[in-house]
Amino acid sequence: MSRTIKRCFHCGEDTKDALSDFCCLGCDAAYKIIGKFGLENYYKLRQINENERKIKPEIAEISDISEFITHEKDGSFSIALMVQGLHCAACVWLIESILKKQQNVISARINLSRKTLFLKWRGDAQYGNNLIHLIYEIGYKLLPFDEEILSAAEKKYDDSILRALAVAGFGAGNIMLFSVSLWFAGALDMGNSTRNFLHFFSSLIALPVVIFSARPFFVSAFRSLKSGYPNMDFAISMAIFLSCASSLFATFRGAFHVYFDSAVMLVFFLLIGRYLDLKARKKAFSVATEFTLLAASFGRIEENNRIKILPGKQLQEGMILLVAAGEKIAADGIVISGTSEIDTSLISGETLPKKITCGAEVFAGEINLASPLKIRITKNAQNSLLAQIIAIASESESKKNHYIRIADRLAKFYTPAVHLLAAITFILWFKSGWETALMNATAVLIITCPCALALAVPIVQTIVISNLMRRGILVKHGEALEKLREIDVIIFDKTGSITIGSPRLVSCFVLRASCFVDCRTEPGFEFGSFFKLAASLAKKSRHPLSQAICFAYDSELEELEVKEIPGMGLEAIFEDKILRLGRAEFCGVEGEISEMNCCLRFGDEKVIFYFEDEIKSDARETILSLKKLGKKIILLSGDKEKVVSEVAEKLDIDEFYSSQTPLSKVQFLTKLKDQNRKFVMVGDGLNDAPSLALADVSISFSKASDLAQNIADIVIQQEKLMPLIHLFVSSKKAILLMKQNLIIALIYNLIAIPFAIFGHITPLIAAFAMSSSSLAVLANSLRISNRKQGC
Repeated sequence: MSRTIKRCFHCGEDTKDALSDFCCLGCDAAYKIIGKFGLENYYKLRQINENERKIKPEIAEISDISEFITHEKDGSFSIALMVQGLHCAACVWLIESILKKQQNVISARINLSRKTLFLKWRGDAQYGNNLIHLIYEIGYKLLPFDEEILSAAEKKYDDSILRALAVAGFGAGNIMLFSVSLWFAGALDMGNSTRNFLHFFSSLIALPVVIFSARPFFVSAFRSLKSGYPNMDFAISMAIFLSCASSLFATFRGAFHVYFDSAVMLVFFLLIGRYLDLKARKKAFSVATEFTLLAASFGRIEENNRIKILPGKQLQEGMILLVAAGEKIAADGIVISGTSEIDTSLISGETLPKKITCGAEVFAGEINLASPLKIRITKNAQNSLLAQIIAIASESESKKNHYIRIADRLAKFYTPAVHLLAAITFILWFKSGWETALMNATAVLIITCPCALALAVPIVQTIVISNLMRRGILVKHGEALEKLREIDVIIFDKTGSITIGSPRLVSCFVLRASCFVDCRTEPGFEFGSFFKLAASLAKKSRHPLSQAICFAYDSELEELEVKEIPGMGLEAIFEDKILRLGRAEFCGVEGEISEMNCCLRFGDEKVIFYFEDEIKSDARETILSLKKLGKKIILLSGDKEKVVSEVAEKLDIDEFYSSQTPLSKVQFLTKLKDQNRKFVMVGDGLNDAPSLALADVSISFSKASDLAQNIADIVIQQEKLMPLIHLFVSSKKAILLMKQNLIIALIYNLIAIPFAIFGHITPLIAAFAMSSSSLAVLANSLRISNRKQGC
């Protein structure tokens, strides 16, 4: 006698006997914990994935996470963790709900796509271990964030979609060979046995496609049905299932018409869309990878008069860090020896280096430009300002409001209505026999099959995104186009967004009788010789102004023995005279000279070089055009007030904010969100990353930092701002076409459905009409390809 097998009520695995509801004591305990918090709805909402290995509460090994906890400035603690066993929205709801019910928990947010948990609490650090233990008890395993493990899981999912697409493609290509013959069956006077034979082989091809390749749609549909809000995938799944089921029935009955090809082709084309969308999202930002690239991978430590090289993760508070000229600083700390200049652009976004001496605070990721420094580490790599910025960016992305697409908003009403009509049709015709009733109900479902509705939005998005790409604008996903229509505020970072992002030499003056005159027009002054000397000195320095001089000079240089004076400039001996390039006081030039300029002294001659972070040529025109579109413009920059105000004045921007840190930018944007404002953030640096992640739509540039590009929804492939206008115009036209497509699809249904209900349309005619509506939607969408449309 065979033993009856039951599934564990908690994890879904086989139980040991038919009398038990749980496979182990751990699952029994997990069920009681969930009940204790009143979260029994989890078992109604969850979707068990048979392909994922269950993590049983009794065997989950708890990792020590103490070294990964961040102590925040407000006294709270936070940590980012990976969640194993997380595979649906119900899991997210369960974990977040349990954690939020715990005392001292400030926030608990899960990013389902990245399978990461961001947890923040009050009290002491060890309390975090208690919270994690609680999640282990209900069957989830929490691990310190590891990009390699996360990437492996993502690759596994990518491969599963690719396999499904391959099976669907194979099925679509082969089933059409049989379908073409069946379409012309009447003309060819095909016999019943031949037709039945083709039907049978069509079913053998279609079944694997429907069972294996269409699984993502069925899973999504089942999940949406459980939540009480059927989405478009539910309508698509019903169309696929009923087309295939009625065709199987027709095959066994030896009927004339089957619709295997419709079901298979629908799965194939929809999977193509899913796969292309997935490939675009592969550029979505990877915190750990970017952190590895931005932070120094090692640090040289002085310990007992010996120098040791340690990986960045092993650097601890109190250690003495040695940083040579040109090296990245590996950890936050205080300078205890040395004077230098550091490139702070990664953190602050400022163009020019910052002069530092003993007692100055420095941060991981900044670059030491001039001379060696000795730094006492105050924070390890996990707690550094750089790590905090990236954590804020990641958390901000997880806070983004869920955006419901146009098609899914319509599906909420369309899907139940269609299936109600099919049920009514079946009931009305049941007296004529269940076969006739089923045939007419199937015709209703086929003619209302949401192929046109499913295509209405994606086909426009695909065409518009393709057109924008030809203009040098990369839109990573269609949702960004839909969101643009709601935008009322556009926020610009200055450096690299409004301006070019690096200093450029614009003029040169020589001192004559206590005033400066243009080098190029001064009689008897050999400008070329002095420019050559300046460039010969500058090539030995990493300073942005030095690099700007070298960029402007394109002839042969003098070979000089250059000495760098930290925080002051460069010095050499040429023709037995002192040659200096650097700060005004270093070169003996009196008066107020901006940090954006530098001086050259050779003997008694003194020259000043003027630089500018040049405003992009089309910036003013773009800002004025955006204002005409009704957009409010805000300039948000980390630069000093004088520099920001000058740029704002030139561009006629009324609202601007200077000296903004990454944290203050996030606070500003959070206030905008609280006011229900919809905004675009345009930025290009690491310091903009949290703001880009928080924005409704984020835009960056191809020359921006990798992190900014990866976070951004849209990347402009050129150093101009006018593409922003094309974006908004294209978005407006795209939304209009999407609505037109939806109207076309709905009008088609309103006309065709009555005929199908009253039995005047056969399933074959219904399939033809369904294809015709899809072609009408496609033809309408192609109108946007016209150059005159402005896309």
